[in-house]
Amino acid sequence: MPSIEKVSAEKHVGDATVLAYHKGHVFSGGIDGKIKIWDNDLNLIRSVDAHEAYLYALTVNSSGKLYSSSCDGSVKFMQPPYDKVEELLLCDDAIEAMCCEGDTLYIGDEKGLVTNWQDDKMLLKYNLVEEVKSLAAEKGWIYTVRDWDVVVSELLPGKSGKYVTRAVLDGKSPLCLLGPVLTDRHKYLAYPDRTGKGLTLVKNLLAERFSIAWQLPDCHEMIVNALCGDEKFLYSGGYDNKVKGWTDLDEEKPKALGEIDLGSCVNCLCCGNDNTVYIACSDGIIRRAKFL
Repeated sequence: MPSIEKVSAEKHVGDATVLAYHKGHVFSGGIDGKIKIWDNDLNLIRSVDAHEAYLYALTVNSSGKLYSSSCDGSVKFMQPPYDKVEELLLCDDAIEAMCCEGDTLYIGDEKGLVTNWQDDKMLLKYNLVEEVKSLAAEKGWIYTVRDWDVVVSELLPGKSGKYVTRAVLDGKSPLCLLGPVLTDRHKYLAYPDRTGKGLTLVKNLLAERFSIAWQLPDCHEMIVNALCGDEKFLYSGGYDNKVKGWTDLDEEKPKALGEIDLGSCVNCLCCGNDNTVYIACSDGIIRRAKFL
């Protein structure tokens, strides 16, 4: 049966909004503008005043550099041991989504502009027109979503900032890549359906034409606003205060692993080690759960 293994003794003031995980460190951000760094067991290592407004996104590159964005239009970063905050970018647009692929950073804003960065220098801009609420990137493809369509775009080589749209799928934010990595890509892409209460899993291969592996309509009572997954598991959470786990992703219908009622809106999920999932809620508390 799924259970909560650990609960943070300290919490954010107000909602905990975002999470990231990297090599035994859990990072959380909230509407208090703080980033908190925890160990695997949610013992607080450090709390940093990173932003003056609430955090939209956190992501970590392969070197352990942590990037954060806020509704104040800034992107900042910290490097281990995470005791100094530096500014990468300040703009007039809200940056709601970020992700790292290796050491490459991708940033998506409310006007649909996606930029990629290496060594903290911007390389190219891609104008995808629609607000980017959730973002992933993998091997020259970027995955973006707002409220109605999940869009898969292939970035064209060179310095033009051009791209080709490979798929437009019915769905809404958030999205995540998961499953085993085949031919350098994750096998699956997951996201809520357009009602927001169901889940869709598609095959993340161009040869499969992003065909639907399975759909779970109305698997949550209210809108799903948090997803994460690894090689074997998918986790979902939302406004119904529940986190649910799913496995047997290769079957026509996944196996439900049960649910945990947090008593508070689930804002973000991220996978940790040993089949664990970390949960950020509107009560400001960070929790670690295990479904097997």
